[in-house]
Amino acid sequence: MWTYRGDEPTVVQWLAAIRVGHEGHRLAAKVARRRHRTLGATTAVLAALSASAGFACLLTAPRTSLLVAAGVLALVTAGTALLHTFLNDPDVIASHQRASADYGDVRRQLEQAVLSERITDDRLSEIRADWTRVEKSSPTLPVRAARQAADHLQVLADAATPPAPSAHPRQDTDLDEPLKELTAS
Repeated sequence: MWTYRGDEPTVVQWLAAIRVGHEGHRLAAKVARRRHRTLGATTAVLAALSASAGFACLLTAPRTSLLVAAGVLALVTAGTALLHTFLNDPDVIASHQRASADYGDVRRQLEQAVLSERITDDRLSEIRADWTRVEKSSPTLPVRAARQAADHLQVLADAATPPAPSAHPRQDTDLDEPLKELTAS
């Protein structure tokens, strides 16, 4: 058993990588959900336009341009519906959400072990085995989601870091004369 002092590079690197996996999969699920909704709405709008164009062809004198527009709209609608189906976004969303939850569990295990300040090699091995299991069962994390997660976590880390003390502490001589008079009384 050894005592964690807060600066062991392996544990710090593990925690950073697990946090990126946790946040990255959450972001990937969010992007897939947005894509699913956008593609579904686009398909619905195109279907309505296609139907309107078809009815317009039936109700008016047949014009070639209107027939071609209705046909093109129908083909584009079929294409977006096909894309919507084959992207299988609901399964992608669910797998990224599951991966995010699993990474979160591993992250909390490691954080709890760090907070206890006593980590055994066996406990680290268990955490590493859990992390490996999560990596194997998780979908591939898009590079963009991993980069956004790393950037987001860096911003949070920078915000949590206290500012460095100034090199020159403020002296009374730095105050303006009128301000000295006000504060002296």
